[in-house]
Amino acid sequence: MVAANLASVLDRGGAAEAVALVDVSGREPVSYTYAELRRMAAATAGALRRRGLGAGSRLGMLCSNTARFYAAYFGGLRAGCTVVPYNARAGAEAIGHVCADAALELLIVDAEAPAGVPASLPVVATESAEFDAWLAGEPDERVEPPGESPAIVLYTSGSTGRPKGVMLSHASQLAIVDGLAQPGVRTFLSHGPCIVAAPLFHMNGLVFSELAFAVGAQVVLMRRFEAQPFIAALDRYRVTVLSGVPTMVALLAKEREALAAANLSCVELVMIGSAPVSESIVAQTRAIFPKAAIINSYGTTEIGAGMLGAHPGGLPRPALSIGYPAPHAELRLVGGSSADEGVLEVRSRASMSGYLNLPEVTAAKLRDGWINTGDIVRRDADGFLYFVGRADDMFVCAGENVYPGEVERLIEQHPDVLEVAVVPAADEVRGQMPVAFVVTRPGAKLDEQSVKDYVLQRAAPYLHPRRVWFLERMPLSGANKIDRHVLKAQAAELVVGSSARGDSPPP
Repeated sequence: MVAANLASVLDRGGAAEAVALVDVSGREPVSYTYAELRRMAAATAGALRRRGLGAGSRLGMLCSNTARFYAAYFGGLRAGCTVVPYNARAGAEAIGHVCADAALELLIVDAEAPAGVPASLPVVATESAEFDAWLAGEPDERVEPPGESPAIVLYTSGSTGRPKGVMLSHASQLAIVDGLAQPGVRTFLSHGPCIVAAPLFHMNGLVFSELAFAVGAQVVLMRRFEAQPFIAALDRYRVTVLSGVPTMVALLAKEREALAAANLSCVELVMIGSAPVSESIVAQTRAIFPKAAIINSYGTTEIGAGMLGAHPGGLPRPALSIGYPAPHAELRLVGGSSADEGVLEVRSRASMSGYLNLPEVTAAKLRDGWINTGDIVRRDADGFLYFVGRADDMFVCAGENVYPGEVERLIEQHPDVLEVAVVPAADEVRGQMPVAFVVTRPGAKLDEQSVKDYVLQRAAPYLHPRRVWFLERMPLSGANKIDRHVLKAQAAELVVGSSARGDSPPP
């Protein structure tokens, strides 16, 4: 059985002379046509093949967002390698684990290898004469991989433990691209450029890029997300479509002067995913991009994206809904108190093959083709689904089950709150208690008691945060999502400090 190579998405759409990429990661923007980007990938594939890498080889990447990331990524796929992109800032222990666990044969980095890379592992820097020679070399034909061979391995830490390698086949990723590239999205992408600022080692940025290239769109690529440069790029390049995470929207909302100076009427579609979307985030998005349609997208590394979409009967999608089950995916809710709420399980062609080197973990997560997402989801009368919370985020406070997302949605309705994260903290009486970190809107004055009272007036007492701390901005992970591990550690220190002073949280 022959399966198409994922690298084929770069060859599908886009006339040779059309601009495929505007790389704004450096001091000056650099544009690449589809012909140029395809040749870069084909030349990289040739260089890899001449080094002896091909089908079954593992190619690691610790690279930031640049045109050369795409050259190495698509070049590796084209040569038949399994590509393993990872966060270069993950730390020496995590990087060392990934290099060993994936049995990497070659590692591509930006300038120099970060701490944790084994000395025995060959390294090539994208900012080197060697890589320049690769790009100037002879191109190679695309290898068509057999069956369900893995295209990429994306490492995800989950809530605990070492990073786990999620094996994703060429067929699964092409199914995602084909599932996402619905007529509506294609139309938006045909109207103008899209922008990618999410890291390309993460599913969000990677799949969005593949989708854009598959339909012949132009990609504006940023090295990383920074609010003011992002706003400037939207305006300068008249970006039509963007995809991001909720925290990016919250950071944009704080840049009132930059937003006032920019003309963002060009933005027609905003896709927000990779983390729960709240009413506050939707309202902020509408205020920033008043002419844009908003999609609350849902996906995980294990199940991919595009599992949920429009209602077949044409019903309008509620703003907070993650969508209606797509025709190419099977979904079910299990273990809930009713048939319309429970843990979401998914079976589709887009799902992972399993976790690398972890057969027991794979068996627990993937059964008869069904993947347990660990996400608690609710279904309304029209069949639309809504994210409730993570099953493993739930904690018990004085005998009551508390989902952090439920408390966050309550607090985010306060007019002075821009962003909030709720985590559990240890408590001698209750076992655990909800505590909150809040970022206020610019110019707002809000105190701890006001936040507590706001929740107490709207929900059961056990849900109100026993401590509230205010931050200038949330700590972010490498994927631009709120880093809850950092907040949990910070909460533990703050609670201990309060106890040492003799403070006592209210009942």
